[in-house]
Amino acid sequence: MEETRKDTILVVDDTEANIDILLDILEGDYEVGVATDGESALEAVAEELPDLILLDIMMPVMDGYQVCEQLQSDEKTRDIPVIFVTALEQQESETRGLGLGAVDYITKPFNPEIVRLRVENHLKLVRANQALKRQNEILIENERLRNDVESIARHDLKTPMNALISIPELLLKEKGVTENQREMLEMIAQSGFRVMDIINSSIDLYRMEKGEYRLRPVPIDLLKILKQLKGEIIHLMGEKEIPFRILIGGKYAKEDDSFIVYGEEMLYYSLFVNLVKNAVEASPPGRSVTVGLDIKGDTPIIMVNNTGLIPDEIRDTFFDKYVTHGKPDGTGLGTYSAKLITKTLGGEISFQSVEEKGTTLMVELHDNLKKENAEEAFDKFFEQSPLQIKNLSKKTNMTIMILDDYAIMRGTIVSILRQMGFKNFIRGADGMEGLKQLQVKQVDLIISDLNMPKVNGLQLLKHVKKSETLGHIPFMMVSGEAEQRKVEQAVKLGVDAFVVKPFSADILMKKLARVLDRADQQEG
Repeated sequence: MEETRKDTILVVDDTEANIDILLDILEGDYEVGVATDGESALEAVAEELPDLILLDIMMPVMDGYQVCEQLQSDEKTRDIPVIFVTALEQQESETRGLGLGAVDYITKPFNPEIVRLRVENHLKLVRANQALKRQNEILIENERLRNDVESIARHDLKTPMNALISIPELLLKEKGVTENQREMLEMIAQSGFRVMDIINSSIDLYRMEKGEYRLRPVPIDLLKILKQLKGEIIHLMGEKEIPFRILIGGKYAKEDDSFIVYGEEMLYYSLFVNLVKNAVEASPPGRSVTVGLDIKGDTPIIMVNNTGLIPDEIRDTFFDKYVTHGKPDGTGLGTYSAKLITKTLGGEISFQSVEEKGTTLMVELHDNLKKENAEEAFDKFFEQSPLQIKNLSKKTNMTIMILDDYAIMRGTIVSILRQMGFKNFIRGADGMEGLKQLQVKQVDLIISDLNMPKVNGLQLLKHVKKSETLGHIPFMMVSGEAEQRKVEQAVKLGVDAFVVKPFSADILMKKLARVLDRADQQEG
């Protein structure tokens, strides 16, 4: 059986009688060391750190105050609790000692019980502080691990996911796609969105909880997202024979309709896959689930309705974490994540659940389109559309450099740009390759990943923007990491656009349209 380690105490006193008394009081319970002057005390501490020091004040050559000062000045010893032992009863001496960092005083002649209790109490505090320190170290390590996992998820997982989301979208726009092929491509895209929803649920929600999530808003067609998520829950709707309806301004949505809001595509997908799926699960069989889209004043409003009712016992805590009802496998995170995402998008979420109308969840995006620029925001969206790029036919011969350490990502971007009509591309796996190509070839646009080996995107951006011969080249940064510090670095260095992975073909097209339009204005 392992022997329990005894706490160690160093007694420092130049009087042998005092040492003997303290040894008699403490030796049975603790490992006790002895020093008879200040210098030997510091030597003993340097050799082995005690858990507590009983330090006499009045000693020749180096008194207790000087010893305490030395201990406090050293990072290795400043946390050792020091209890002064003194015959002095003046308030000034006690004040001075506590000011130097001592934790307590014991006066001579010694009361054995008081000595034992004060030593015991301070050692308990030492153990508690050590436990807290270890816990903090574990938490810091866990935080570091979480950040490492997040970085892996954002770069190593989100980058390949971009192909699953973007390539089916590109192929669906091609002529001659059969109905069967269309269904399979839609399933691939839906699977990509679902995997991204899982990744985001564990990573982005954590940042939202901490208030550290940085929103990168772009125009989003919410109707397109609702059609995508319909494919994910179509099996569940079929089992319960539930019709799914989408209304815009109270009228059934048409195939060519759109409903534009600002935000991030994956956040809206995660938000409404939760709300719509919950609505289908809660709906009685054969009853419809309706999503209504409308704009009141300058506020986009999205309502999700089903004819079921929210149980009375969870209505007051409906949006709280881990609240669930009637789902054996439910996590209770669906509505909680919906609340966090809605808040991140600049809105608020509420519900109404009454017998006559069923349950309606309402998302009001108050800060999504400000009143003074609502029309401008919608106009800007259509101005940014790839179909609206001015003089596109003259720009399709421009040379675009695409740098990413993931070959499929490079291929995906090239495919999107080819569909827009662009023809000339230079590809590279890192910034070093990009720098070499820039020395020998004319480049009209750079699209670069942020995290790459050898020379990363930020280093390349800095080189390009500081160069007299290259500084005019528009530079787009693509990354799975939207960490605020790195985004701000890129902006400070002069990046022209920042695209967060995974992105759809439409998002890249709109960002590129804005960059090219801005470049035209600067040349003009």
